Amino acid sequence: MDDLHRALDKLECAPELRAVVVYGEGRSFSSGIDLKARQAGELQIDWFRRFDEGVRRLEQLDAITIAKVRGHCMGGGLQVALGCDLRIAAPDASFGLPAVLEALIPGLGVYRLPRFIGLGRARRMVLTGEMVPAEEALRIGLVDWIVPGEQLEDRTESLISELLKGSSVSKTLAKKLVTDSFDSTFEEALTTYLDYQQISIASEEHKQAMQAYRARMK
Repeated sequence: MDDLHRALDKLECAPELRAVVVYGEGRSFSSGIDLKARQAGELQIDWFRRFDEGVRRLEQLDAITIAKVRGHCMGGGLQVALGCDLRIAAPDASFGLPAVLEALIPGLGVYRLPRFIGLGRARRMVLTGEMVPAEEALRIGLVDWIVPGEQLEDRTESLISELLKGSSVSKTLAKKLVTDSFDSTFEEALTTYLDYQQISIASEEHKQAMQAYRARMK
């Protein structure tokens, strides 16, 4: 957990950063909570609080975040993936929140998951602890792309190249609006949008885009 927050400290202090890839070292993205540590009493309620604070910090990064998933993406691992903007997966990926099988609550996965896949399917995943294969995850909106495992690295790199096109200012501000959309009233969203739109209009990137448009028209 300390490593997670230290990494986020560095990412938040890098204003030039445009994209972040989150992935698991080894065969899987993450198998979730360390049950040995939990059984030994090392993970108390403060650990759970700090974990979800970390996922929230990841979710609110200005940079575009991509979860690159192989193998198991379970529990806290799935929560981290849901904290990213986009998810790209290999065919062997599987997703689940099996916390209830260990008499635990799957963190604020109970908050984010319904926003991705709907209330009914989220209830099913949370209450059964079932694992969802990659193709099903794609169908229900849990992941954005599935690519052959040997192409995962190259496809992630090409995706980053596509995402870096266009205005970093407008993408950052639009991301903030989307992230907060479920928690804002229409009036709040409208006020914030207009403030952000004014920033976008005044940005150097917008001026360059308009110059390029004029050149195309000529």
